[in-house]
Amino acid sequence: MSVVIERPYITNRVLVFVLALLLLILPLSAIAEKASGFDIVTMKNGDIHQGTVAVESLSVNTGFGKISIPYHRLHTVKKGAGKLPDLLTTRQGERFYGEVVESEITMLRVLDATLPLAASDIAAISFAPRGIRPSSRQTPDVIKTSFGDQFVARVLTRDLLFKTSSSIEIIDTGKIRFIDRITVPDDERDDEEKPTTQITLVDGVIHQGQLMLEHFQVETSDEVILKMPVETLSGIRFDVSTDNGKADFSHRWKQTPPSLFQDTMVDGSLAPEMIIIQGREFIRGDAQGDTDERPPTAVNPGTYAIGVFEVTFDEYDQFCADTRREMPDDEGWGRGSNPVVNLSWQDAKAYTEWLSNKTRKRYRLPSDAEWEYAARAGADTKFWWGDESGAARANCEGCNSLWDGAQIAPVGKFAANPLGLHDTAGNVFEWVADCYHDSFAEAPADGAPVEKPGCGKRVIRGGAWSFPPKEIRSANRWRDFPTRRSDDTGFRVARDM
Repeated sequence: MSVVIERPYITNRVLVFVLALLLLILPLSAIAEKASGFDIVTMKNGDIHQGTVAVESLSVNTGFGKISIPYHRLHTVKKGAGKLPDLLTTRQGERFYGEVVESEITMLRVLDATLPLAASDIAAISFAPRGIRPSSRQTPDVIKTSFGDQFVARVLTRDLLFKTSSSIEIIDTGKIRFIDRITVPDDERDDEEKPTTQITLVDGVIHQGQLMLEHFQVETSDEVILKMPVETLSGIRFDVSTDNGKADFSHRWKQTPPSLFQDTMVDGSLAPEMIIIQGREFIRGDAQGDTDERPPTAVNPGTYAIGVFEVTFDEYDQFCADTRREMPDDEGWGRGSNPVVNLSWQDAKAYTEWLSNKTRKRYRLPSDAEWEYAARAGADTKFWWGDESGAARANCEGCNSLWDGAQIAPVGKFAANPLGLHDTAGNVFEWVADCYHDSFAEAPADGAPVEKPGCGKRVIRGGAWSFPPKEIRSANRWRDFPTRRSDDTGFRVARDM
């Protein structure tokens, strides 16, 4: 592999030449920004070029139209491989999936000639920091699409005509906290039309039904007006907070827990969000539950960290691309922030080993006891919120959520438990480290995973979108072959502290 890196050494004569060249290509407003650092272009053949990408903006054809991002806001471009589209990210945390429009870019280099590069030969571009220009909007909205895009905008559409099972009403977007949507294929619709939209008001009241409009009108942070077709949207989050110009794109409902952290990988990308758990003794299992939940046993799992969310397709696809593994099927439900499914226990374990190498920290699958402690969050009831499944608290067959019995839900669509964890009940089963035993009689008191030679089945926890409420109880345990892949099974990671 050949590597070409130009030294950032500038003589006065060369600097004058470069600035003169910039004057021919760029307006004066861009020169100060471009002279302050170097962009890095990585080619598919392994070559690396350092300099300045001479563009005013880059454009990408997304699933909802063409988006152009000004140079000063660009963060990275990753060219897609295989099934993956190109990914363009901004310094505000936005991301756009699609196909980069530009067929060629030009690099201005110090001590070397101007370099034209074919976009088809580029693997990635990392843009030098130019500073984030403060936005005049204190409380932007966040738009998420069914293609995985997320970006800051201001929703201009005000009154929504909304059809529920009993009425048609008008809802002012100023009273809404979240809008969540799914796409129900025509061939899966019943005679009675299924709800496709869930609206959560600021006061927590939930409405389910159909939006009776064709598009949302939004204004981007670059002051471009877009008409977003309703069928392209997966969600809108209103009035999000910002920090140093970067919007909060997290899935969390509440303020960031003080114990939350994210490790950084060696390539600068972020590992999954984690929460530190200070474990204390609790009673594991349920005397009234299934036989493999007995006898109820006192366990103290100690201190560890566990993922806030189930591992997403976004996170797992990064692992697959890096290790050249086949990407799991998303069943047509979409990738992005959906929990990854169709992977085996062995696949999940391989991901934790890869993540450990990338972060220099020890990631792993949680033990059965650690998982239950985190899922209960101090509660001794069937679910962390009580003994009744309630309405729209989780995704299961009969939980009265938007996704019930139909498909996985994007992570974080339901309230977090008191420890700050989402989706520990329902959505997807989660692989844990333990070999399956049908009794707690000999379970370790320190919460360590149970193993045995030639383990034939591994434990899965938490229930899933296709199972009834009784199967998403905190104590409920299932098992599966470690080589089996299913559309209702994923995982979350743990980490030693």
